[in-house]
Amino acid sequence: MKLIGKIRRSQVLSNGPGAIIDFRGDSGAPLSVVAAGLETWDRMSAKPGLLNEQRISHEPLQARLNVRGFRLPPVGDEKVGNSSRPRFVPAYRFPDWHVCPKCYRLQRSRFWSSELDRPELYCAECSTGRGRRARKSFVVPVRFVVTCASGHLQDFPWASWPRHNSACTRKRPLKLIGKGAGLKGLRVHCTECLEERDLDGALSPGALGKISCEGRSPWLQTEPTGCANEPVAIQRGASNAYFPVVASALDVPPFGGTFRDWLDEFWADLTSLADRAQVPDYVRKKIHPYWPDQTVSAEQLSSKILTLLHILDDDGSDLRVNEHLMLCSGGSKDEHFPEFRIVPQDPPTQFLGLFDHVVSVERLREVRALRGFTRLSPAESAGSALIAQLSETALNWLPAIEVRGEGIFLEFNGQRVMEWEQIPSVVARARTAHEAAERSWREHNGDERPFPMTISPRFLLAHTTAHALVEQLSLDSGYSTASIRERLYVSEGLDGMCGFLLYTSAPDADGTLGGLSRKGRSRELVSILSGALHGLEWCSADPLCGSGILTLSEGSGSAACHSCCFLPETSCEHFNRHLDRAMLVGTPQAPEIGYFNALLKKKV
Repeated sequence: MKLIGKIRRSQVLSNGPGAIIDFRGDSGAPLSVVAAGLETWDRMSAKPGLLNEQRISHEPLQARLNVRGFRLPPVGDEKVGNSSRPRFVPAYRFPDWHVCPKCYRLQRSRFWSSELDRPELYCAECSTGRGRRARKSFVVPVRFVVTCASGHLQDFPWASWPRHNSACTRKRPLKLIGKGAGLKGLRVHCTECLEERDLDGALSPGALGKISCEGRSPWLQTEPTGCANEPVAIQRGASNAYFPVVASALDVPPFGGTFRDWLDEFWADLTSLADRAQVPDYVRKKIHPYWPDQTVSAEQLSSKILTLLHILDDDGSDLRVNEHLMLCSGGSKDEHFPEFRIVPQDPPTQFLGLFDHVVSVERLREVRALRGFTRLSPAESAGSALIAQLSETALNWLPAIEVRGEGIFLEFNGQRVMEWEQIPSVVARARTAHEAAERSWREHNGDERPFPMTISPRFLLAHTTAHALVEQLSLDSGYSTASIRERLYVSEGLDGMCGFLLYTSAPDADGTLGGLSRKGRSRELVSILSGALHGLEWCSADPLCGSGILTLSEGSGSAACHSCCFLPETSCEHFNRHLDRAMLVGTPQAPEIGYFNALLKKKV
């Protein structure tokens, strides 16, 4: 493979295997590639799989994803014998069709000229000069590709797009000629039969006619498998061309501390025990006699080890339950956890009865693993049916990154939330949002699987409040909205969760500078919360936004838009869906819907 450009390690998760990435060559020529699958990562590495030196671990997350470890995207040099060589993220050229900006010829890559060990393609007929004075006319990758809901990719049917006459052999090149604005002014011209057809409507559903999805996965270089999904033409760089499916987890107790480190030499034996009832006997004979802290009894040691093993064994549990417990715990009193440091704060007096916990998170580590991707629409959860795979066969590792940072955690008052979410108008509004989300999900996943989430009043409350605070924090903390991420903790029931973590992070060992965690202190938080809530009372798109007219296409009736609630999609766990500012501040017709309505009347 030839070197075509550079990409940041953290970008590999959002532009992982199967993603179309644009580059500029050394000469400025445009290049378009699709990132290769994980088997190609192994073929290009001196040490494949988890033998690779650039690996990280997070045992609970590994257990949930059924892998044995994670690998960082390749960066730097690796040793090969007595020498070293640079590491690469492999990719293949895609799309295959290119157009010359001078003569407008449109043809596959093999018909264009290129230089040895250089990825750029150029039109020999339009290039001028020789040697150092040569001026090459570099060709441009075409703008359109074809995909389907299963994530397959293939070239746009350029050869068959013009309506050729019956005598045309289709052996002469095509031309892509711009004769006006928009797609209607872009015409595909056959130089043999002189027939041509514009691209007006080419991106609409059903525009490809009888053309079927071939089931191609160019990032895996596998044989086409055929596919029953309808093919859809999209722009190569469209936002719906790649939605990464990322699983993430925080490094919180009981994993991640010195206790787990001390167990390391015994861990393989502990996890291989066929019966957990054997753990106390194993601990008493093999571990406790050599344990560094002899003030801990064998029974206490066994109990803590069984807690770790239970977290790994319970595949169906949500790791966020344990994270939520630790964030609300007040921090560890008996053990040092280098990657998790929190400082609980007293809820501001003005917000008493509305929040139970306010926590300044001074240090955290997060592992983000890429487990697949979708096209055309994002996956609602890991249970979505149409998640494209990163490798030909399931491997024992996944690509991942680790980031360190700091943030703010807020937990709503459980009793107050339960009272509020039983108000009939609140229940009805949430039900409408849930039904709209379920309809949209079934359009892409069918009726065989149940909708994997509940759009409840508390979910809309926590999610929208998180977005409002991100907007306000970006003004007060110095971080941009794109650098602050949300992590929601919501579950139903009497002891259900209702909170969120807002955090910023960096992919290095030092993390960030602490500017965000300081905003979590009670004296700082009053003005931030007040500003965020007052900012939602009116939107510049009102009355359209407040009345739900802007969300008519999805049928949710929610009050949310780009002018009030939406964030950069990298900041939001749900791609700016399931938001409703009316759940916070109410509406003119139904002020009781707003959780903070009584507080706002006091002009806090």
